[in-house]
Amino acid sequence: MSDYTSKNASSYDSHAEEWESTIPVNLAHKYMEKPAMTALLPQDLHGKSALCIGVGSGEELDSLFDKGAENVTAIDISNELLKRAAIKFPTVKYHKMDMMNLSFADESFDLIYSSLAFHYSDDWDQLLSGMYRVLKKGGILLFSTHRPEFWEKKKKTGDIATNKRGVDLVGHRDILPGHVEIFFYNHTDTNAVLESITNAGFTIQSVSSPSMIKPDSTDVFDHEHYDALNQKNLENPLFLVILASK
Repeated sequence: MSDYTSKNASSYDSHAEEWESTIPVNLAHKYMEKPAMTALLPQDLHGKSALCIGVGSGEELDSLFDKGAENVTAIDISNELLKRAAIKFPTVKYHKMDMMNLSFADESFDLIYSSLAFHYSDDWDQLLSGMYRVLKKGGILLFSTHRPEFWEKKKKTGDIATNKRGVDLVGHRDILPGHVEIFFYNHTDTNAVLESITNAGFTIQSVSSPSMIKPDSTDVFDHEHYDALNQKNLENPLFLVILASK
């Protein structure tokens, strides 16, 4: 486990309760990233095996179960977040595990699903090769991540990670809702993200930067914050949502 990963795990452990409480009111999650991810999920997951990477406190799992998932495995680096996820979804098989070193057997899963976790990796070649290995032939990889062109504005740490192919990722830090301090790595641009996916052997099916959906008329939310976030995302989109196959 890298130094950054250990720091992130400690931060999420220390602020697990605060982090979990922010999810229902996190407008980028509720009206932007999660709807885009849910829309790309296979319509029927009955009989399929799914791996959720970076499950956090479990908010993503309802989308999998809504599609009929029965055999779900989830990993995270935070023990405290895993405990909270297990309370909500006790039938899931949970593991404290670094996504950079997956310990599952080859071709174990039909679907790998990950919400806003890949940018914690300092080497996407290693990250994606592990996922390619544990995904079944014909399986689906669906994930969201930081869009580099937006997140490069965050404070740089001075750290640059260079992998064996000479790909550089720049270290950054940020403070998330719930006072969670994170350290993450940023590609130079979106094309560099996509190149890493095809280099691992995946075929890219869809790439999008999600727009914010309109709130339901019954929703209670901060309209001013919504409008400001929507405008920010229109000017320089925050996230990428990518669907790929093996």
